[in-house]
Amino acid sequence: MAQQVPAKVRSIWPPLLLMALALGYAWWAQDYGRGPRLMPTLVGLATATLALLDLLSRGDNRLGAALRLSLGADFSSPEMGHDPAFRRELAMVAAMIGCVLAMLTIGILPAVPLFIALYMRFWGGRPWLAALISALAVLGFVIGVFELALDYRLYRGVLFDPKGFGAW
Repeated sequence: MAQQVPAKVRSIWPPLLLMALALGYAWWAQDYGRGPRLMPTLVGLATATLALLDLLSRGDNRLGAALRLSLGADFSSPEMGHDPAFRRELAMVAAMIGCVLAMLTIGILPAVPLFIALYMRFWGGRPWLAALISALAVLGFVIGVFELALDYRLYRGVLFDPKGFGAW
């Protein structure tokens, strides 16, 4: 099995980097108030836990084999039938960074549907109508859950928050 798996897939560095970023994110969130820090802390710790499982599943030992089998992380039936080009992976990372920057500047509510519509159209090749319907459905879900049900005002972005950069 190890011969069929690309070396970069078995590398320990991606999960270690992700775990460090996730733990740093959770640690950074502790500067927020009691309520606002809960969600980023939860996301950071959950991501760090998943990164740890990923790291352990990459080992050539019984634990790694058991995790690959139980979590479906082996390569006997890979979800991707190819090894994507580095340029394509770089474009994916750039899209994620663009989404985060949009959230910081224009806020979460406009950034999420914008990202979904553009991603579905240009990355996924879906028609504009399907991309826009999906984006609006997700926006409705986010507003319904966070703004209405949880009564949690999502970040409005530097451009639309009266405090500007002071809100950070």
